[in-house]
This record gives sequence, C-alpha cells and structure tokens, in this order.
Amino acid sequence: MSRPAQSQGFTLLEVLVALVILAIALGAVIKVSGQSAQMLRSLRADTAATVIAEDLCARLQLAAVAPEVGTQNSVVVIEGQNWPVRQTVEAGQIPGVLKVSYFVKTPAPYEGQASIITYFYPPPPARPNNSPATPQTQTPTPAAPQTPSKMP
Repeated sequence: MSRPAQSQGFTLLEVLVALVILAIALGAVIKVSGQSAQMLRSLRADTAATVIAEDLCARLQLAAVAPEVGTQNSVVVIEGQNWPVRQTVEAGQIPGVLKVSYFVKTPAPYEGQASIITYFYPPPPARPNNSPATPQTQTPTPAAPQTPSKMP
C-alpha cells in the first residue's frame, strides 16, 4: 500500500499561535510609542520652561537697572498657556554681586515640573571721579570735501 501524500503548509493552530505572538508584539510597540510621545511632550515643556528662564536672564543682563532684593511672582503667557515664574534676588557672596534665580513652572498637564536658572548680576562698573555721570556725545565734524584725483 502506498501512503497518502502529506500536504504542504501550516496548520490552523500554527497560524493562530503566530497571530497571537504578532498581536502581543504589536501591542507592546504601540504602548512604547505612546509613552515616547508623552515623554516628548513632557521634555518639550521642560525645555520651554528652561528657555523662558534663560530669556529672563538675558533680559536682566540687558536691563539698565539692577533688580531689587526680594522675591517676585509673575506669569509669562505664551500661546495661551500660563507659565508661573518666581524671581528671587539676594546678595551674593561677593560684595555688590546679586544672585538672581528664576523658577519657571510648567503649565497643565505637566504641572509639578519646573526649571531653575541662576544668574549672578555683577555690580556696575566703577567710574573715575573726574568723569561725568552721563556720557557726552559729540557730533562728528564733517570732513572737507575731497576733489577727485586725476588719472595720468
């Protein structure tokens, strides 16, 4: 007697097991990508808080007047989101130097995260006793008109 030819291919049970393994793997990939997107949004909020604090430090560097010692609370509004800011100014360890700290909290839904930047505000440069308090500007004297030179 001859044996019947065996069929080539997968059984239904093998296909179902492969589909279950594939579904579990895809579920894990989707979960990880969702967590990555959430982490990216959280990092963007942290980065924005740091940029706001650095911007406030840069504005302080450009200001003509030193900040007052103490703590001030304010809110920076960017694209409709409120970013609470706390500025703390205290005397530094070097006489005349101020220690300025900016604490910027992230808005909802990332509340609880924050960025802190510290800037040391230097004392104003010393002026010599004989120099005036305000600099005097001189109007430049126009140069005498020049006649074009003749080419040989």
